[in-house]
Amino acid sequence: MNILVFTTAFYPSVGGLENQTFNILDEFIKAGHNIKVITFQAPHAAEHVEESKEKRFNIYYNPRYSKVFSLFFWCNVFYMPNFSLKGSWFVLFRPFKKWVISHNDLYLSNKKDFKVRLKRLLIKLASKNIAVSNCVATYIDTSAVIIYNCYDNDIFKIYKDEQRKYEFVFLGRLVSQKGCAMLIEACRNLKTDFTLNIIGDGPERSIVEKMVREYELEDRVHFLGILEGEILARTLNNHHCMIIPSLSEEGFGIVALEGMACGCNIIAADAGGLAEAVKSFGKLFKMGSVTELAALLQKQIEELDFPLSSCKNEDLKSYLAQQSKKAVAVKYLSVFSDQPSHV
Repeated sequence: MNILVFTTAFYPSVGGLENQTFNILDEFIKAGHNIKVITFQAPHAAEHVEESKEKRFNIYYNPRYSKVFSLFFWCNVFYMPNFSLKGSWFVLFRPFKKWVISHNDLYLSNKKDFKVRLKRLLIKLASKNIAVSNCVATYIDTSAVIIYNCYDNDIFKIYKDEQRKYEFVFLGRLVSQKGCAMLIEACRNLKTDFTLNIIGDGPERSIVEKMVREYELEDRVHFLGILEGEILARTLNNHHCMIIPSLSEEGFGIVALEGMACGCNIIAADAGGLAEAVKSFGKLFKMGSVTELAALLQKQIEELDFPLSSCKNEDLKSYLAQQSKKAVAVKYLSVFSDQPSHV
């Protein structure tokens, strides 16, 4: 197939949508399909770009309208990760073109916004809609195929030469909705010694650092900054438990897959699609509840070396295999081709 992708955010930008899109497109190429990408972000938007990665794709940054038209007529399938008004107008010139939209977060949840209402109307014209969770599907107001996100299973895995030296890890942007400040609050009254390592950065870092100082947790809470790739995966392998304390509903939770694949137990907020990602393989608490989170943290410390049952461990392996890059890409391609997937 010739697949044209229109996305507002793509590699080398970093984020859940960018990573998901990159991983499945890479698998499309491995399966022999032709991929071209249109994006209206600035080229080389990140400081560190792996040239070998970028060359896998034909990427068109801010192309002229004439180029957009030629690319659109070239493709068999027009694919949008999240709907964009900027990329939808030329569909009108070929209304029977196969047009697939995947909805990766809750960007269509605000029904009072005029643009959101318009988007919710226009996505009904697509050939197929994909939602990354049942939670996301409830917000798009049209029928959708549910396909959970993938994770990079080549990187996030068990590294047998690493040791689990620390109790807790947080991985995410330091912004209010990710709940890191609430996690520090929950750690305040833990009765036993522990270590919490925080991976990531963001505008709330200074606020969280101030809380750590005020609660006199400097010896227990450490900021590791932004880690990526194998270094990140190996660092996760050093921890017993990943905490995901989101304060608002998530579309899904790739970070939970990454943590589980690296052998971490999961404690997560019951936050929409995040709970779907965790399933029964982690422990959930009511979103925003410091008390429930603190109780689970204390219990985790007390049961630190309690192993998963062999049955549950095999179920987890099976679940993660279904969310591998290749398995998820096969599901997407089955939607593109209207053929049943065989993973």
